[in-house]
Amino acid sequence: MPVLFVLLPSPHAIEPLLAAAANPAALRLRRYPQAHDAAHLRSLVRAGRDPLATTWWRGALRATAVGAALGGLTNGMLGGLLALAVPLGVGIGAFLGGFAAAMTGTEVPRDALQPLLARTRRGDQLLQLSTNERAALAQLAAHCATAQCEHVLLD
Repeated sequence: MPVLFVLLPSPHAIEPLLAAAANPAALRLRRYPQAHDAAHLRSLVRAGRDPLATTWWRGALRATAVGAALGGLTNGMLGGLLALAVPLGVGIGAFLGGFAAAMTGTEVPRDALQPLLARTRRGDQLLQLSTNERAALAQLAAHCATAQCEHVLLD
């Protein structure tokens, strides 16, 4: 689903943006809270666990692999029968790494969104607009370009 992310300088800048939309009723809108800086906005996006703005699979795979490696190493050092201890440690470690990833969350903002988040200033607000009509979002992206608003359009 296409999605447009716009970095607004103030929460009141949303009205002119929505007025430029051909069909504002068809847009799904998500507002993130105002950010103090880029790191704060990055944490807000991560905490939102929004599948359009975040990805989770790299962190989950990394946690599972590290858990498997640590489990195999630990069980291999402590176990007497290496042929049995190492595979058992790898299996248990992979399970615990995957479980920890699922419980704590491994979401990070998508790579295409990172440059936009890096340009955040104090008081900026991230706005997410999505719809099935890509042309409507392209029109809004063109409006953002003429209004000199930071934005990124993802497919």
